[in-house]
Amino acid sequence: MFRPFTTPIEDIAIVFGHERSLSNGEKRIYSVAALRISKDATITEFASNIRSEKLRAREYTHSQLSEAKLKNAPDEITVSGHLQDFLEGIEHVVGYVPNGHIISLEPLCNNERIIDAALLADYFMPWTGAATAKSLWEYLHKQERQKISFTALEGAGICVDLLQHLFGTVLNDTSFPAASALRYYLGTSNTLFGTFCCHILEHYSSYFGNALITPVSKPETADWEQFLDTAPKKEKTTVEREAYQELPEDDIQQLYEQLAHKRKGYTVRQPQVDYASHIAHAINSNAVACIEAGTGTGKTLGYLLPVMEFLKRNPSQRVAIATYTKSLQKQLFGNELDSCRELFGQYNDIPVSLIKGKSNYVCAQKLNDILSPLLDGIELLSWLYFANICYHYRIADLDDVTPRLRAYFDEGRTLSNIAQEVSAGSGCFSSHKRCPGNIVTAEAAQSRLVITNHNKLVLMESDPLLSDLFKHCVIDEANHFEDAVRTTLSPEVSTSDIFFYCRYLREQCRKLILAPSTTEAVENQAEAVVSEIAYTVTKIGALRDQFKQMNQGAAFGAVPVTPAHKAFTEGDAAKDLAILNKHLERISEFSAFFTGKKAGDLPLGYKTISRCRTMRTLLQEISVNLMLIRKGLHEDGTWNSIHVFPRNWTLCGGQVYMGAFIRETIIKQRDTIILTSATLTHQSSFTPYRRTLGLGKADVLKFSDEEAPPKPCFVARVAPPFTPDYSLVVPSDAPSALYEHKKLWLEYTLNVLPKLIEYNDGATLVLCASYEDLEALRKNLEATYDGSYPLLFQRKGEPATALIEEFRTARESVLFGVETFWHGVDFPGNTLTQVVITRLPFPAPNSPLMDARKRFLPDGVFWERYRYETAIKFRQGAGRLIRRETDSGLVVVLDNRLLKNQRLSPCPVIQGMRNVPEHHRGKGWKTIE
Repeated sequence: MFRPFTTPIEDIAIVFGHERSLSNGEKRIYSVAALRISKDATITEFASNIRSEKLRAREYTHSQLSEAKLKNAPDEITVSGHLQDFLEGIEHVVGYVPNGHIISLEPLCNNERIIDAALLADYFMPWTGAATAKSLWEYLHKQERQKISFTALEGAGICVDLLQHLFGTVLNDTSFPAASALRYYLGTSNTLFGTFCCHILEHYSSYFGNALITPVSKPETADWEQFLDTAPKKEKTTVEREAYQELPEDDIQQLYEQLAHKRKGYTVRQPQVDYASHIAHAINSNAVACIEAGTGTGKTLGYLLPVMEFLKRNPSQRVAIATYTKSLQKQLFGNELDSCRELFGQYNDIPVSLIKGKSNYVCAQKLNDILSPLLDGIELLSWLYFANICYHYRIADLDDVTPRLRAYFDEGRTLSNIAQEVSAGSGCFSSHKRCPGNIVTAEAAQSRLVITNHNKLVLMESDPLLSDLFKHCVIDEANHFEDAVRTTLSPEVSTSDIFFYCRYLREQCRKLILAPSTTEAVENQAEAVVSEIAYTVTKIGALRDQFKQMNQGAAFGAVPVTPAHKAFTEGDAAKDLAILNKHLERISEFSAFFTGKKAGDLPLGYKTISRCRTMRTLLQEISVNLMLIRKGLHEDGTWNSIHVFPRNWTLCGGQVYMGAFIRETIIKQRDTIILTSATLTHQSSFTPYRRTLGLGKADVLKFSDEEAPPKPCFVARVAPPFTPDYSLVVPSDAPSALYEHKKLWLEYTLNVLPKLIEYNDGATLVLCASYEDLEALRKNLEATYDGSYPLLFQRKGEPATALIEEFRTARESVLFGVETFWHGVDFPGNTLTQVVITRLPFPAPNSPLMDARKRFLPDGVFWERYRYETAIKFRQGAGRLIRRETDSGLVVVLDNRLLKNQRLSPCPVIQGMRNVPEHHRGKGWKTIE
């Protein structure tokens, strides 16, 4: 796909295949279809099933092919021969294997030149999410599809629709002028991928018979920057401190009655009105409020309507809403906000913006510095992918890089290195007016409501444009807020980053050393940089060995750093890190010739010099982070971790207790802070949560600065509008899931899970405490489970979107997941009627953070926090079952430790499956225990 292709392209061939896994782990196509499109828009078809053994449940779900049809189908050799005859004369094909990899098509087609249709979707339309057959069909047809299965011919038809939409709409330079720049770089990439895309664009009407659509109307251009947006001019902003008009709390209900009158299907719920009244009271009294509202309350509209009403009444005020998950940000900005504006026209004049953390955006300046005439092939296509992200910054960002893109483009870390370098998270300055991060920041500064994430909220006061503007904050999903603050403020050092930055600087310094026009002073400094980089690389390798000697477990995961250990120089890790710090500082010192007015005299291109400045800046930031971690090694109240990889290592550190920072920085600087979630309390008490945020127990919050006015602080619990209808049970023979009992627990879990799945007719979410547990279950069940229900397993590093979609559509399926699925996912109705919690979600006792807490916190406080975190996560996991008033079902815990820790449970615990009430038993229950 990325090798050059010079043969004239005539017919286009599309090949779709359903893939299955064999018992030996190999992959085979069991149903195939091909379409051949000629330049007169004629389409010919080929389709055949391939003789196969019985399909697994998931494979059957995607194709609906019966055992009889596959048993009577021709064998693979026969089908391959017919398919190759059908494709005769075509030297490359477009392939699509929706739940597999196109490599499975190669032996069938006898062709390695296959362009992955799913890659085309990921590359040019990253905002669409996972390129599954169902999601692509829904995106292209603008409607919901009730089933997940497709025949092979239907799947090939999706590819035709995708090509028509991609080249007729997405890359049409009439509606998207930047397409002319994308077309230029595709053409110069010297790859089949680029050649094919340019060919289809130029001959679109010939293949698809639509002369009304002309994707190419403008000449291609290398000037990609001309199509970038520009940040709006900064307007002088004043922060109004006068008293503002309060929200009449008695009138809050009228807002929801108006909503019920205007919005079809909406009815006023008293708990939502009560919740909104608490929000209004917090804003009116400039309070810190912790508000828990159970599932079904309708929190989003519960705080959004009072906020919009407050902004309408007070034109000088501003509000920030921060969430933990992107899905909730999209829901707020794209759905709920639009509904409010549609139903309440007076809110249309309130400017609103969505702003993510700067690391989500591509820095256009740094991206342009990378562009060079020497780029081609995968390197140029990788660069072009980020240029497309830069154009579509409002609907796509750096988090949209899929595992499929990495599989194709990241050989030698090509894609990862560019992503790391062009991130606007560092080295992107306010002078870069065309950079998306600066554009959205400038827009946010002129908005009165911003929707953002926890991390950006933490950093907002350090942004010159946004500081001191948003004095009222609603923090949703607030049970995650302390962790978000810790993650945001914890420095990290990755040696893979150091190697990448140093390699580029060393390469340019060597060019300077060899250039005849380089001055003697610069040559000497360049030699010093090369020398210091060599010392740095050597020291990093030595530290890697020292960290492994300190703790062999560092090679298998993050472990705490033991700063006083014989593995280190003079028995002190800080001394070795100080040496590395010194080398990094010297690299920065000796490479100063890349900055200043005289840098223009260097015998290097201006882009190269600019890129060297960026690398130098990034190394300086690493040096600062390393210094912070090093200083924290011997301080009380800090945590640190080291993870050693085959060639690199990653070092992290930070503060254990974030309450003081949250209180003295985030809360003190704002008028109103509302922290809300469905899970804040334990045993009906807010005390543990308040302690994590430094809020104490008093009704008035005071600060260390005695001149800072105290704030009212109150808590409120809003009961959900219905009583959840479910049972929570621990089987009588369930073992303890303690680590020392892991073998016994795993054997039991593997034995009982298939029974629970069959009893419940699928529709089950299996929550695992770690990826290690999940992988152990997956390897065994994929080899042994032969039941009727599709098993879906979360994979590390892969987005959960496709799994969520498949689980919702294949209503009898079983989803195995870890952290992502304990919170923030919604499976109402018959999609989910059973949650299996494989082990209690106690925090890993050997994790670096827990190790530091145990050393730093008093025993009583430590164990209170330990139980609190477990209880909150347990409630979140069990809460996946009941999302609507009509939901019901069963939560099964395969860990008998719950029987001795019933205070962790959100409801009474039933012991023994025989004691589960009849109405909570699945239809498949016949014999229990």
